[in-house]
Amino acid sequence: MVVIDFSDNAPQQPKRPHIVNATVIDISQTIIGKRESEEKAAKQQQAALSEKKRREAEQNQKKEAERKALEDKQKKVAQAKQIKEKAAEALQKSNEKKRDAEQKRIAQETEKKRLEQVADKKRLAKEAEVKEQLSKELIRKAEAERMAVEERKRQEEAARLAEQKKAEKEAAQAAAEEAKKRAAEEAQMVQSISSLINNRVTSAWIRPPNARNNMIAQLRIYFLPNGEVMNAQVTKSSGDALFDQRAVDAVYKVRRIEELATVDSYIFERNFRQIDLIFNPQDLRN
Repeated sequence: MVVIDFSDNAPQQPKRPHIVNATVIDISQTIIGKRESEEKAAKQQQAALSEKKRREAEQNQKKEAERKALEDKQKKVAQAKQIKEKAAEALQKSNEKKRDAEQKRIAQETEKKRLEQVADKKRLAKEAEVKEQLSKELIRKAEAERMAVEERKRQEEAARLAEQKKAEKEAAQAAAEEAKKRAAEEAQMVQSISSLINNRVTSAWIRPPNARNNMIAQLRIYFLPNGEVMNAQVTKSSGDALFDQRAVDAVYKVRRIEELATVDSYIFERNFRQIDLIFNPQDLRN
């Protein structure tokens, strides 16, 4: 602090330079500094607490969302289960209704048969009574008429059975003709594709220099359902290794018979899963 006296009585002093003594004070050690430090620490603690609460709130929100999602999923599962149970209950009721209807039908038919039997008994009893009352001529007439009715029924039943037997025979003949036709078509197709395979293998064959007319090799070729050649091997040699190998090479060169992909699987398995090919080119030298 600098004190200046402005009174007129003060003697004039010579001017001297002001000397200021300064001391470095650590503000953190003062009351104000400590208070600021405490407030700063409190703010930091408050901020950390707020951040912690914010994270806890986010976690709680996430858990709540997961809980709601789980509840929704459980609800959907329960609804699906309820729908399934209702469907099963409806099916059971439908089956019970059908069973009751069937039982009712059977009961009605049983009752109808019983009533018919009762009616037959009554009719027979009445006929017996009539027979007793009528003369022998009337009895013979009634008996003749009854026998005629029964005979007509027997004839009608015999005609029906004969007609049924005839229809069954005609159906069996038609089925046999159809089977025969299919067998002929299958045999023709098998022959056609077999010739096609033989021609393609022969076309792909590279004639060895020493090939002769008496050289015949028997090959066994395995095909896949799409017509691709899976394997080929010599089952009976021509006696010449090069001739045999060129025949096998021709099969692999063909690689695939596309027409086999359109053949019915049953026909393929029975006729073309594996085939034996007699390799006998006709244009060889003597």
